[in-house]
Amino acid sequence: MSRQPEKILAYKTLVNEYINSIDLPSQPASLYGPIRYTLESEGKRLRPVLALLACDAIGGDVKAALPAATAIELLHNFTLVHDDIMDRDDTRRGRPTVHKKWDSDVALLAGDGLLALAYRYLLQVSTPNLARIARIFTDGIIELCAGQALDREFESSAKVSMDDYIDMISKKTARLLAIAAGIGGLIGNGNQRQIELLTTYAENLGIAFQIQDDLLDITVEQHILGKDFGSDIKRHKRTFLVLYAMQHGSPDQRRYLQKVMETPGLTNDDILKVRSVFEATGALGAATQAVGNYIDRSKSALQELSRSANVAGLQTLSDIVLSRNA
Repeated sequence: MSRQPEKILAYKTLVNEYINSIDLPSQPASLYGPIRYTLESEGKRLRPVLALLACDAIGGDVKAALPAATAIELLHNFTLVHDDIMDRDDTRRGRPTVHKKWDSDVALLAGDGLLALAYRYLLQVSTPNLARIARIFTDGIIELCAGQALDREFESSAKVSMDDYIDMISKKTARLLAIAAGIGGLIGNGNQRQIELLTTYAENLGIAFQIQDDLLDITVEQHILGKDFGSDIKRHKRTFLVLYAMQHGSPDQRRYLQKVMETPGLTNDDILKVRSVFEATGALGAATQAVGNYIDRSKSALQELSRSANVAGLQTLSDIVLSRNA
């Protein structure tokens, strides 16, 4: 996360220190080596930091939320390892993906191990709300899988609407942020309305985050982005940009995009041509506006929450998401 204010940087440091303290066995190396490799690449730590900020906003003990925050980050990394296999991506966070460095079988096993570790740490949380937290976590995983399934199905479907897309990213990207905020609020002993507002905030933040990811995938250079340039288009994903351009483009532009969505082995030159179509149809501007709209919705939830909680850290997190470039 760029331009990290003091509290968010401090919470990210707490998460990193906690994750670095995880004592993994050395054997079997084919399991624990890839898990260790995945965790060594820090990433943004957006989701565990969100859990800590939610707990803090309600007045809870942030350190008591660290095991759950770690569980959320482990869950996130599980999804990344498996998503990279399905998407056949070669790089993640500027390094070879697990399946590229080892192979798909090793990556599948490492992902499974990360998920099991996530539950180990989740169940270490000391709170009377543990059963409810475990239910949110488990139901969330099912939603994440459903979102990933829809994402995969959409790659070969020509009849994906913008509403379908929003539903998919709500299940996938936004759900994990909602899990983080809801669990953080429960560890902080928030009341029902506070948990609802935290969840609404996080869901809208997550939708904004994913639409922004669609933008960054095709507008930021690979060495900055840390993953394959234009990987969404190469995988024929129905992103916000594709769907908007298909809806608002000329007949020739729509035919061109439809052809691209059916063509294997796209090159970076192809991606640059697609980007020019996105520019011409106004898709890039529309995506930027949509990100701002969902950020505004997330802040509206925070405005109500601010009557009973200190939401300054959560507001700052929204601003960081809005201004990120990777």
